[in-house]
Amino acid sequence: NLPDSADDAWSPFWLLPDGPHDVFSLVTPADIRRIRDHAQENFIKLIDKVFDRLLILKGTKDMAKNPASTKQLLNCVRILTRLIPFVYEACPDGGVMEDIVLWTQRPRPGSGADYMLGRQMVSATVDLLFTSGFTVPLATVGEDSAVRYTIWENGIGQTSSLGSSKEHVANRVEVLRLLLVVCSQTMYTPAARSIALPNRALHTIAYNSNKRMILCLLCSLINTSLRDRAQGWAIPYRGSAAMDPSDELSLHAMQALFILLDYQAPASKVANGDDSVDVAGPPHDPESDANTPSMVLVTGTSTGAQNLFRVFIAKLHRTQEFDYLFTNIMRLLEEAMRANLSILASVTKGPTKHVMPQEAAILLWVLLENNSPFKDYLVDHNSSLKLFAVLLYFMLNGYSDPAQAGMVRTISHILHYLSEDSRFATRLMQPFDQSILPSAMRIVDASLTHADFMINTVFTLLSASKPYLVPVYSNLLLLVRNVSPYLTQISQTTADKLVSLFDIISSPAFIISEPYHVRWLIYLIEVFDYVVHYRAVDNPCLMYSMVKARSYFTRLRTFDIDKAKAELALLREKKSKTEANRTIGRSQTLSVGSQAAGDLAENVANSMSSLSLTSAAASAKEGTPGIPSTPAASTAEETGYLKVADGNSSPALSDKARGKRPENDSSAEADTQGCAGKSDEPMDKGKGKGKEKGKDKSVEGSPADVAARDKAKAAKAAMSGSGQHQFQPTAEWVFSWLPDLPLDPIIAVLDTLAVHIDRITEEVQKDAETAAAAAAARAASQQTTKQVPGSDAKVDSQSHPQSPTNSSAVENLAFSISAASADPTRTIVHWLSSDAMVQAMPDLEESMPEIRPRLQGLSPALVIWFRSLLWSMIYSSGMKPFGIWKNTHVKLFVVKHSV
Repeated sequence: NLPDSADDAWSPFWLLPDGPHDVFSLVTPADIRRIRDHAQENFIKLIDKVFDRLLILKGTKDMAKNPASTKQLLNCVRILTRLIPFVYEACPDGGVMEDIVLWTQRPRPGSGADYMLGRQMVSATVDLLFTSGFTVPLATVGEDSAVRYTIWENGIGQTSSLGSSKEHVANRVEVLRLLLVVCSQTMYTPAARSIALPNRALHTIAYNSNKRMILCLLCSLINTSLRDRAQGWAIPYRGSAAMDPSDELSLHAMQALFILLDYQAPASKVANGDDSVDVAGPPHDPESDANTPSMVLVTGTSTGAQNLFRVFIAKLHRTQEFDYLFTNIMRLLEEAMRANLSILASVTKGPTKHVMPQEAAILLWVLLENNSPFKDYLVDHNSSLKLFAVLLYFMLNGYSDPAQAGMVRTISHILHYLSEDSRFATRLMQPFDQSILPSAMRIVDASLTHADFMINTVFTLLSASKPYLVPVYSNLLLLVRNVSPYLTQISQTTADKLVSLFDIISSPAFIISEPYHVRWLIYLIEVFDYVVHYRAVDNPCLMYSMVKARSYFTRLRTFDIDKAKAELALLREKKSKTEANRTIGRSQTLSVGSQAAGDLAENVANSMSSLSLTSAAASAKEGTPGIPSTPAASTAEETGYLKVADGNSSPALSDKARGKRPENDSSAEADTQGCAGKSDEPMDKGKGKGKEKGKDKSVEGSPADVAARDKAKAAKAAMSGSGQHQFQPTAEWVFSWLPDLPLDPIIAVLDTLAVHIDRITEEVQKDAETAAAAAAARAASQQTTKQVPGSDAKVDSQSHPQSPTNSSAVENLAFSISAASADPTRTIVHWLSSDAMVQAMPDLEESMPEIRPRLQGLSPALVIWFRSLLWSMIYSSGMKPFGIWKNTHVKLFVVKHSV
């Protein structure tokens, strides 16, 4: 063990490196772990000595004017940034050094006074962000303090910029990087325990800090994050290796802002194996204040009750503050959108531009969740619909890329949250301008509204059947459900897609494949229930589509769980047969597009319990069952996701509604991908075996033998399932939700309208036949006399019949007139939008549902997902250019290394 006085061993760490690259390349993870695991005292002394040197340099007068001192201070920051992640990660013996190194009182090197390194390091790091001459301009005359709590950029709380130099910006980047590392203990905590275990560094900043520091840091981070970075110091060339310091500062500022706003302290004590962990760390020793580099953190008002960053972000209320936030968030999103659509984007955009849209979307969600006046401002803003269109663009642009799954899910939460406001839902009925969208995303419909485009987007994402989009599906359906009481004049295309979606989700096999599919069914049933009761006359196209598809509703009345199990079992059997017969030499590295264009066998092999929306939608037109698609991935996080989407206004399923599951199965309610095919009638007796791809095949045995054999196989497969975690629906489970579906008023309305629509169809048909007959007679009369070739005489048609060509022309003319006149769609749609339809409707007064949105809440599962998303983004950005957390054993998420 080296003594404290061995300066020749410690000083090279802050004297020799010339930049961060030297520190991260020379101090390797293997070296750090070897010292930590085999020479623990030296490891602790190294951290103590480097930090003590940082305090000495920080307190030196005119330090910023001495380049050598500035270099040493930066090297101390870099060394600590390199070492602290290995303090948080678990040692080979399973122990963690965090408590020993950071949160245990021990003598300070050189002075002998006890101090707690973790608390001191947090305080010193925050102070360095506001150190005069180092990260902010030098103090003016009369200011003696080395730490100047001031706001870096103009924006919220500041009308003018400090005029920071390039060196100040670069130093802020280094210190913010250290702040993220000091607070990164969450990354080394398993996801399931991340909300139960405290992050003491974040707790110290957010709960026990001086209010002035909180306000200055909060406003500095917000303003720096949203600052227009068009005028940077680096050339905005896409292929440049170096990142613009201002871009890097904006990114780190946004990340620090997110983790500070996200943190919520657990209860005062949480279980940690056999030990108890105090949220605020060990008791504060007043005698250690004398050794604190800045008294801000220890002498400030200790609230201990709530995150002060959240408190102050919730107090924003001025219109100019909201203007600043909304304008710059929109700017970030539009810049990224234009960059994606521009041919020159690959050359002209900076290296970090493409990642800022996700941060902008997260900031928007955080503001909406924590500031109710901002939500009201956004809903009433003239550009709210433009924001809506831009968000939908990013959903459509990113849904096929697994790397964008976090962005898509974040946007789904934003849209769901906005849909809870009736004012926003009403505004969606305004015409939609597709000019901002690329041509591939546009829909050929001049009467398109924002609600139309929203429903088409929802259908597109659900039809994609991507496993990583599973958690998004509930939010999308809830979005449509919350907007449905205000739908008006949706187009025929939109109506057909909405009904097709219901056809898929209401199919028996799909309902029983996973327990949470019932919730999806309920959400769509509520959509049609609201339309029937409140908006029937305003949506004639949707009502017409519903009448044509009323069998989808009536089959729920006669839901038979045994038939549903048989249908699902046959689909699973077909899938397993396809897997067994798969060609051995077939390539397993097909692209996503190639898989989507594959044959039926390949599609069937992709799934067992879930049913593909895309395949089912296609098969619905052919009258065949939907085919299985991608397998579901159940996680505990997705289990809680449905609870979040359901919110307080969503009644929870009873124990019976959860069905019969294997014991200790935590994945039964997970948000897994699944979309079912259509089957208006029970499956054909030989369909699973005798028909495939619409081609008939011979089946051995009589029809009765085939039916008996298939029924036996289906029963056996339904009983055995495909694994120990297979959901097993029961009759009690079906009874727990089926009687509560509001089917009766919907079916009553559709049956009533069907009678009138049939009458209109017959009348139109008769009129068409009459018109066709009259047209044929007129055409025939024109052929009664014809000029005889080679003669001026006219002959009667009786003596010279019409030629086959002329006769066929007359018949074709009559048929065309008949077909054009026989299409009753326009007449039916006109009638459905008239007062006559209102008068024909049955009395629905007693069944009128209350208009109330299904709210979004914050469940522990959603908090875990959001926290994991934030830290995974921080981890990913930290890989370039230094790899701050590279090769450390993070536990909050799984790191997959690209080949």
